[in-house]
Amino acid sequence: MISTEEYAEIRQCKKNGLSMRRTAEMLGMSRHTVKRYWDGAHLPDERKDYPHYMESEQKKLIMEALEKYFEENQTIGKQQVNAQTAWKALRETYHVGESTVRRYVNELRGKNPEGFIPLSFDPGEMMQVDWCEVKVKIKGSTWKAPVFCAVLPYSYAVFAMIMPNMQMPCFIEAHACAFSFFGGIPQRIMYDNLRTAVFSGAGRYAVKQEKFKLMEAHYAYESVFANRKAGNEKGGVENLCAHIRQVAFTPIPEGNNLKEIQDHVLCACRDYIRFRRIRDRPEPVVKMYEEERLKLMPLPLKPYSSYAEVEAIVASDLTFVHDATKYSVPQDYIGKQVTLRVFAYQIEAWYRGKLIYTYDRSFIKGDHQYIPEHYLPLLQRKKRAIPNAVPLKYGVMPPALEKFRKLNSDKDKYEQLASILLLGRYVDEDVLLSAVDWANRTMAPTFNSVRFYLESHNIETGFQDDTVSESIDMVIVDEPQFDGYDALLSQGDNEDE
Repeated sequence: MISTEEYAEIRQCKKNGLSMRRTAEMLGMSRHTVKRYWDGAHLPDERKDYPHYMESEQKKLIMEALEKYFEENQTIGKQQVNAQTAWKALRETYHVGESTVRRYVNELRGKNPEGFIPLSFDPGEMMQVDWCEVKVKIKGSTWKAPVFCAVLPYSYAVFAMIMPNMQMPCFIEAHACAFSFFGGIPQRIMYDNLRTAVFSGAGRYAVKQEKFKLMEAHYAYESVFANRKAGNEKGGVENLCAHIRQVAFTPIPEGNNLKEIQDHVLCACRDYIRFRRIRDRPEPVVKMYEEERLKLMPLPLKPYSSYAEVEAIVASDLTFVHDATKYSVPQDYIGKQVTLRVFAYQIEAWYRGKLIYTYDRSFIKGDHQYIPEHYLPLLQRKKRAIPNAVPLKYGVMPPALEKFRKLNSDKDKYEQLASILLLGRYVDEDVLLSAVDWANRTMAPTFNSVRFYLESHNIETGFQDDTVSESIDMVIVDEPQFDGYDALLSQGDNEDE
């Protein structure tokens, strides 16, 4: 193929009356090339038109095999058969390449993209919901966790809530939190045929779960289910999950539990609403959201509370087990069956209508929740167990006591820690933690320094115990006596003065 400049020179030579031989010599080309372009019958960028080959017998066989393969391997959801899986199934029989099978599959399916109509929603008309999975860091380790995502497609205000699982109790709790966050309830909510909500079917033929129907009735909204493979029906944020990951989970958030990470996520959602402006939208998100809030339905007087209720037996180590994690209770409940109310971020332990304790729910299996106060009566009677007591070494404590446990390097630090916990029976918790915090500022806190702080502030500890291995070294200062000085002054005379 020659260049445009060369083609122009050939045509100019013909125009000037030169022969094809002379032109070929001048331009350094073959006479066949000059002859091809001499009369303008061809252009330099033309491609040769190849005749369409008649469909071979092998192609007919392959197309028939492909039709049969897709009919026999129909699947639902994300595990769909495709051109690659079809090629793997047919390659041994027909000795055909993957690109050829892919071309035949496209031809078989009639790969013409389906058009869709852009959608518009009124304020408060719609909310769209979906689940996605993200990475988070909990106590320094990276984990995958599900996230409930919601968007108001009129204003593009978003909400996200990280969850321990995608089960119904978490699904319902996330709805209640989303309504509270947005300040009201939309007229309709669109779902992408989530198994949490849909028992069977899809789209207009979806059969709802019973608990889901009760939530829908309580909040008085209408559920709408998208047809399978019909993302264009939602019309809100394109790829809501990817959008939420960018808004609230990039970079990867960190925390000691899901609740701490959720606090970060909510801040990210609020900042998005405050500062984001969507291209081709008439106003920033915050202005359109303020308008939309006025159109949302009011919240019911009481949120619909859904929790998983399970029974558990308290073992002799003062713990019950839920989801491979131990949670401690006071000694009085050993051998008893307690009722657990499991929420997204908390677990409540109940016994005969009485709330025993509320725990932060552990996302990491095996991250046991020992509460040291539950073991104090046993520790007082079995003091030799104190240096190796798991509740003292790894138990759940307020931040001030955790810092004390980390900073104290004495051999008997767990005895000191037990003594501080016993002080809590006589001293207000806030006052005691203030004393521990003051001791921590020395970077070498001890039980003695905590007790010194309390007594120097005239706080009665009422504490007498020999748990601590070393007694407090009290500094005794004698009260000064001035009687002798007074006697000398009374014997003086005017000259001395």
